[in-house]
Amino acid sequence: MNRLLTVKEVAALLQTSRVQVRRMIQSGELAALKVGREYRIPLEALQEFIRAALA
Repeated sequence: MNRLLTVKEVAALLQTSRVQVRRMIQSGELAALKVGREYRIPLEALQEFIRAALA
């Protein structure tokens, strides 16, 4: 099973704000699931985002 990260956890890993992570989700840059009112980001989606940014 793939690990799901919170917006706060992703923001800390990327050293950015939670608002910026939400903007990336809204723009489609970062894949996420909506669970209730909160977003969860699959670890694989974050890894793919980082790989794409480094390419």
